[in-house]
Amino acid sequence: MTSFSDNNIRILLITRIIRNFYFGYLSFILPLYLKFIGFSYIVIGLYAFVATISSSILVLLSGFSGDLYSRRKMLMIMSSLTIFLFMVLLITRNPTIIFMTSVLGISFSAMGGGAGGGPIAPLINAMVADRIDKGRTTVYSIMTASGTFSGVAGGVFSYFVISRIYGYYHVLFITGFILAIISVALTFFIEESQTHIKNEESRNILPKKSGKKIIMISIAGAMGSLGLGIILPLMSLYFKAKGLNTSSISLIFTGSYILAGIAVIMSPYFERIFGTIKGIVIFRALGSVLLVFIPFVPVLAGAAIYIIRTAFYQMALPIRQNFSMNVFTSDERSRGSSITGIFRRLPYGVATSIGGALFAVGFFALAFISAGLLSLLDPFLYYLFFKEYSVKSTATP
Repeated sequence: MTSFSDNNIRILLITRIIRNFYFGYLSFILPLYLKFIGFSYIVIGLYAFVATISSSILVLLSGFSGDLYSRRKMLMIMSSLTIFLFMVLLITRNPTIIFMTSVLGISFSAMGGGAGGGPIAPLINAMVADRIDKGRTTVYSIMTASGTFSGVAGGVFSYFVISRIYGYYHVLFITGFILAIISVALTFFIEESQTHIKNEESRNILPKKSGKKIIMISIAGAMGSLGLGIILPLMSLYFKAKGLNTSSISLIFTGSYILAGIAVIMSPYFERIFGTIKGIVIFRALGSVLLVFIPFVPVLAGAAIYIIRTAFYQMALPIRQNFSMNVFTSDERSRGSSITGIFRRLPYGVATSIGGALFAVGFFALAFISAGLLSLLDPFLYYLFFKEYSVKSTATP
């Protein structure tokens, strides 16, 4: 099947659009809210670290349970976590209780990060791959673009709320709470794929058949996340420290979503031009190196660079998703994605703690330089590990 004629794929698309709407503003509003209620840079970095550790555990749980038990049921469970986050944010401002929401694993990393997409990503990637044989990069790019433009809508929505309503945090959290409930409700209508059902009797706990590819992708991703985690979860705080107000920061993130959405639509086209591996390497390298220039230019120029680098980084995502699903065996896709996700999330969380410490002492330039240079190891290792695929396309037509 090569289109969205499968009802399950349509539901996955709709739920992604709904989730991305509130994540379109949650990614930057949550760290600002934590600062608003009295959290220091150090504590915000620690919150991100705990959330990343928890998310890594949840990624492992979702991927393994999805392959061995039920991807559909795990999707419902993992999608429910944001409901509890919004509930807490709405009913209390107690710093201790709010800090405890970090165990829900909800990252406030902005789009274009390297944290691996959370515990939902391994499930969705595998569920799409089970049902789509040809044109998979196109399907991933359409889903990514749709989610991205939904994030744009969420960002625009937050801009108007922030600009016009005094208690804008409360309104944004209520909206997210309602949408999270709708998203979870829709997952009840998804069916387990027949490919997944047929493979149930022949599975080992560890994904041995895809093990080598999983480790190589994991190492490359870990290096990228080690760099990006230093700065990306704290971008809204950087812009705030440079004098921009919350509504302006909202516009910056919205702009990054718009350009990223356009970019990912072009992913299949550029994959055909450059090839799978070269496409990944080129776009991830550009998305990394541009970070280095942000603290050395005026804040608005830095915002423009941030928007552009986000588009480059996201452009590689559908290509990378398709490549992983091609080299992982069908019955190990969720586990493979969960393991690679852990290798991205753990360094990301550790690095955010480091970034928080650098921000606390005003070393903004050092944070950006470290982020850009370290994250370049991701595309470098990807090419080193998979350069043989440069001469034999792994893209599905």
